[in-house]
Amino acid sequence: MRLSTFIGRKREIGELRRLLAHTRLLTMLGPGGAGKTRLATEFARAQSHHFADGQITIELVEVRDPALVPDAFARAAGIRLLAEDTIGTLVHRLISSEMLLVVDNCEHLTEAAAAVVARLLTACPRLVVLATSRERLNLDGEVLWRLPPLALPQTADTFAIASAAEAVRLFVDRARNVSPGFDIKPDNVAAIVAICRRLDGMPLAIELAAARASGLSPAEIMARLDDRLRLLTGGPRDADSRHRTLRAAIDWSYQLLDPSERTLLQRLSIFAGPVRADAVEQVCGEAPLTPADVADGLQKLADKSMLQIEPGVEGATRYRLLETIRDYSASKLAANGDEARLRDLHLEFYMRLTDEAYEARMHRGAMAEHLRLWDEMADVRAALDLAKRDLDTEVRLLGNLRTLWMMLAPHEGLRRLFGVLSGTTAKPTRGYARALWSLQALVGQSGHHEKSLFTPQQLTELAVKSGEESLVAAGYLGMAYTSERISRDLDTAREYLLKAAAELRRCGNLPDLAMALASIGGVELQKGNIDAARPWVQQALDVAVEAADDYRAVGAHYTFGWLEFLAGDSEAARRRFVAALDLVAESDALSMAQQVEGIAAAGAAADPRRAVSLFGAASKLREEVETPVQLPWSIWLEPAMADARAALQEGIAKKAWESGRAMSPAQLLALARQARAGTGSGKATGSAGGLSKRELEVARLVASGMTSRVIAERLFLSERTVESHLEHILTKLGFSSRAQVAGWVAEHLGGTKKDA
Repeated sequence: MRLSTFIGRKREIGELRRLLAHTRLLTMLGPGGAGKTRLATEFARAQSHHFADGQITIELVEVRDPALVPDAFARAAGIRLLAEDTIGTLVHRLISSEMLLVVDNCEHLTEAAAAVVARLLTACPRLVVLATSRERLNLDGEVLWRLPPLALPQTADTFAIASAAEAVRLFVDRARNVSPGFDIKPDNVAAIVAICRRLDGMPLAIELAAARASGLSPAEIMARLDDRLRLLTGGPRDADSRHRTLRAAIDWSYQLLDPSERTLLQRLSIFAGPVRADAVEQVCGEAPLTPADVADGLQKLADKSMLQIEPGVEGATRYRLLETIRDYSASKLAANGDEARLRDLHLEFYMRLTDEAYEARMHRGAMAEHLRLWDEMADVRAALDLAKRDLDTEVRLLGNLRTLWMMLAPHEGLRRLFGVLSGTTAKPTRGYARALWSLQALVGQSGHHEKSLFTPQQLTELAVKSGEESLVAAGYLGMAYTSERISRDLDTAREYLLKAAAELRRCGNLPDLAMALASIGGVELQKGNIDAARPWVQQALDVAVEAADDYRAVGAHYTFGWLEFLAGDSEAARRRFVAALDLVAESDALSMAQQVEGIAAAGAAADPRRAVSLFGAASKLREEVETPVQLPWSIWLEPAMADARAALQEGIAKKAWESGRAMSPAQLLALARQARAGTGSGKATGSAGGLSKRELEVARLVASGMTSRVIAERLFLSERTVESHLEHILTKLGFSSRAQVAGWVAEHLGGTKKDA
């Protein structure tokens, strides 16, 4: 969220537009503080409508591990549950997209960022990439563009010309932020011009200087600034001069801080990403600072443009250092010898935070606690890196993150946990018990059974020995999973699930209790006991709602959907799957695939063509996360899929399947939700019917009587592309002929005139 005004850069935006019309990879170069991020963001916002699928921004500033760069791309693209081949997942998602990707702050991860960009540009022919960096990516076809300073006035310019210069406008705007009555006048314009020219038109340096306008006049700012710049900048005005100027401006601003503000700024550099005030107070609040100093200092640093304020989850305020200021502050912290102590405090804080999140997993509001933790994942990862110096600490921290790994980063969790635990000897401690059970849960979720290090029985023994009795129920769940999914002994699975439910209820672990209850219902369904299954699944949903746990509620709705499907009530089944889909939307590819499959199965009899398209779309989502349909759902899903395809001619079924696979997530959601009315007519509701802008355009031309060849000539497309659009239109609207499309256009879009 940007609260400040974007000033100038019209010339640069025009130049970027011109360059990106002829290249698919442009790297914007410039030193820190030159305004690369803000310009790229504003350019993407202004130009996104020129790309059929809009734009996404990948922010790499908080990423420190090159292995996590593909994950940053995937999450920006809306992929939450990541597969091992994350880049392959990205390609699946973006292969047909016409989109602008802004990849911001590449300089500390150039090789990793370049590898992802190269793969995407090769596999996705309609993607265009705008990267920002302090150095090139070194890729074939890369066009380099160096961001110039803000336009500067000349000292002899008239008042009107000087006032209109970009650098001057920026100074005045930011000065008004701290001094609302500030204005540019004939008697201060010369000083403002001198400040902007002395700072080489560097946006961050100008903002730092303007932040002093609440207590100093422009002439006073210039006098004090000039002294510092003469001391700290020297040598020729070469390519590095802007960097030296910015460093000097930061140093000048730093010297004007009071001692407590300087100490706080140094200590803030220990954080890897945006951070909440309570974290700052606990990590940075040691003597000579007090909690009051921290609270007051955060606001003062923000007022002086040394710190940025941005919103976090649930509206919580977060504080962020720009990388240039973080680097400066970190060097000061290291120089005074406090860095090691601050790193220890940082690790202790995030250990406590993850301890609390682990305990909270059993109680109401656990989801909110984990989303707060995810909001600070850059610092959690920084703590994990520091914890590598002590194996027991690292194991404990990894184990604490079980729920977060499962919900938001299963493959990262599996990689980290297996990498650490596979080379160690388990100890009878709570940390090891939690970590090994976290690994076991991720193994079950992913199907990578080769990474299981112990049997459920062995892990249960470890839980008892370590005193982590809350994990005894996890042992029962593990043994139930083995009995149900592998040995197919449903009676034994049910016994273990009943034991697990009793234990979970005893210790008050509501989220896992909801899962166990739904699993009992699932076992009853496999045994053909629909009436017996219903109260178990209802209990599961009630407990998930009581725990305010959407993750478990999705599972309960999904099981309920199959229960209603097997009971013969397709409409009730569809409502259950849609209720689950409304909770996951685009944030979880696997859950999205599951609900879409359920909706398709429930609606297959009424509209087999739409069902086959939905099945095709779900198959693509499953490929993205490398997770096939598992037991017990495959027992009912596979026949429903086969029946839907059998109801159509082979050619129509194939086209419907491929049409579904080509859909964007937004298109898929629109099609899936249209099915919830259950009319069986396949007729889309709403004026747009879920069609894209281009598809609406084609639909109107079809309704006007044009052939595909004429439409192709009119829209400068190939005839094959027009036919592809028409297939999408027919699938989304549930039609099989052009005449039906023409009728729909007349009814929903107000008709059309025949082309002369």
